[in-house]
Amino acid sequence: MPKAVVHSSPETLRVKTGLPHEFLNAVLRAQISDANPELAIQSTLEEFRPERTPLTWWVGPSTMPRDLGKYLENFGFAKTGDLSGMAIDLDTFLLSPAMPRELSIEPVRDAETLKAWMGPFAKGYGMPEAAATGLFNFLRGLGFGPDAPFRHFLGRWKGDPVATTSLFFGAGVAGIYITVTPEFRGKGIGAGMTLVPVRTARAAGYRVAITHVPEYRYGFHRKLGFKPYCQLGTYVMRDPVGTDPDS
Repeated sequence: MPKAVVHSSPETLRVKTGLPHEFLNAVLRAQISDANPELAIQSTLEEFRPERTPLTWWVGPSTMPRDLGKYLENFGFAKTGDLSGMAIDLDTFLLSPAMPRELSIEPVRDAETLKAWMGPFAKGYGMPEAAATGLFNFLRGLGFGPDAPFRHFLGRWKGDPVATTSLFFGAGVAGIYITVTPEFRGKGIGAGMTLVPVRTARAAGYRVAITHVPEYRYGFHRKLGFKPYCQLGTYVMRDPVGTDPDS
């Protein structure tokens, strides 16, 4: 992204895209000394304060200190959820889950289909138009060929875009991430949206897929064969101004 900043240090890995949505700006890794976590948090937030950039701070098994979430809440972060980090041996995946007739799935291979894909994706994440437009331009610039870092799939219900899947290859595994608009959940769409990228990943030679899902999708992924391996948490700061706990 033209305005994106990536900062990696032994303490943190943080990304700022400049797009106005907390999903698109994040602290992805934090291994902070127990001695003074407030100072490290304060320093990290200076990256996001000038433009009041919203952000998500991820915590997981390797996060230090272990109670980092408590310190983040003191800075004004709100915990938005617990996620289950899950994985599956692709050889064990149920290859033929029942799919509703009304559902059709297509790969995103051009800008027109990507624009349709952005509709349910932005709606699922509550993304404002400016953020959705910036993300669209970024993904379009990455291209649609087999060498693109992301592969996207669009789910249509009776022809209308209602679901998305993104497939990302990295660290020897296939990351599979699904969005279904709220009013179409519970119809079996998620299973179908998982099937196509699983087949794609297997054809590319991958044997393990991962994802992270909120509690309401935990049982669904267990039925498909995913197993939980870790817990993740997300803390969101939507307006990082005046976040010094001593101010």
